[in-house]
Amino acid sequence: MKKSALCAILAVLILFQGCCSILTSDQETISIDSKPQGAKVQVGPFKGVTPYQASLPRGKDYFIVASYGNETQTMTLNKTVQSCFWVNLLFGLVFIIDWATGKMFKYEPTEYEFNFEE
Repeated sequence: MKKSALCAILAVLILFQGCCSILTSDQETISIDSKPQGAKVQVGPFKGVTPYQASLPRGKDYFIVASYGNETQTMTLNKTVQSCFWVNLLFGLVFIIDWATGKMFKYEPTEYEFNFEE
């Protein structure tokens, strides 16, 4: 009886978790730099000066806006599907958890550089 209950609990825990939700953190760190350094950057609500690192929630769409002097440049943060996400297909509909939490995505690349030199 105890073994059956333990097996049932383990099965529920496995089946109701996405692989990426188990294996990845809620946030991912990206690095932003510029030539010359000291550019003001904004990634969504996060602001800083290069060189800058931001811990961003996974799965969100962001633009990086950098300005140095009178010049402003913009880059789109690229995201891709994590390889661990595809393992979810072996377990039925659990992929919905990773999709809903955004953990199926990772930012790639994680390093961005702006060039303000002429």
